[in-house]
Amino acid sequence: MKSNKEYAFIIPAYNPDEHLIELIDNIRKNSNLAIFIIDDGSKKDTQKFFKEIEDKNYKDVVILKHAINMGKGAALKTVFNYILVNYPNIKGVVTLDSDGQHSIKDCLRVLKVLETKNSSLVLGYRSFSRDIPLKSYIGNNISKFIYKIVLGRSFQDTQTGLRGLNREFMKECLKIKSNRFEFETEQLAIATQKNLDIDEIAIETIYIENNKASSFRPLVDSVKIYFVLFRYGITSIITALSDFIVFLIALSMGASIFWANMIARTVSIGVQYFLIGKYVFFSKATLKSFIIFSIYVYIMGIVSASTQVLLVKDFNTPVVPTKIIVEGLLFFVNFAFLRLFIFSNKR
Repeated sequence: MKSNKEYAFIIPAYNPDEHLIELIDNIRKNSNLAIFIIDDGSKKDTQKFFKEIEDKNYKDVVILKHAINMGKGAALKTVFNYILVNYPNIKGVVTLDSDGQHSIKDCLRVLKVLETKNSSLVLGYRSFSRDIPLKSYIGNNISKFIYKIVLGRSFQDTQTGLRGLNREFMKECLKIKSNRFEFETEQLAIATQKNLDIDEIAIETIYIENNKASSFRPLVDSVKIYFVLFRYGITSIITALSDFIVFLIALSMGASIFWANMIARTVSIGVQYFLIGKYVFFSKATLKSFIIFSIYVYIMGIVSASTQVLLVKDFNTPVVPTKIIVEGLLFFVNFAFLRLFIFSNKR
């Protein structure tokens, strides 16, 4: 089947129910665009829903399949690649969930923005009031806070599945290694870091039976989603080790606690700047940012060293544990400052 339409809908489905059939029927009633459904290794007892759609013989409805469950990200990438290879005329797609939580009206509104503005990414954001499922309310508000720190940009809804993507951004998404829900987080990260055009529009908030159909695993998937923060943690550990080694060497050679800290900071500046810029914030190094970064590191070094001296002198705390505690408390302060003021990727 070849379609001459310039846009299409994509629906990743894992163990769907009758809502998938209703969704396809509603789309066909309101649009003549192609629909690509990806069966992400669903169980046998849910295959009847895919079979029912096939039996309807809808024009321009394609069902792709994974032999096993590979995750939402992998499912989307499979369809992206299929479209990019086989449908050179398709300029963009709208992705939506299979559980009926996106109204057709909102899907068409996202499509309209994608068509008229040719945005790289269009996000349909929900209103998160306290009458929605608690895990969704808490999860989105925590996400918004963390994304603001990590990416330097606020998003109204970080977990929305209703998204519009143009063809070029679909290609970018194929480079993402993540295969599950964190894939959508990487989409936001890439679009932000590359300064692509992102539009957000308000959509209806629909939760069916307290969102029980969602395959989102709050603990496991949240950990994966926030992995960028862990990347910063790993980078900081490497930097801290180099800092500690130089600190201990300087102490053994007779330097005071204050000057041992400052010497250690000087040595670790290059290591930290390179690792954070390349592997955490994906920001290109510039002389200006390096100078600002160095000044900031020395200021924080003075704050940290002075605090350590005070604690060791006045409260007789052990030197090494004191350094670990003080530096640990400054971890998140440093991350927020570096993201917002040094390694930002704003236009």
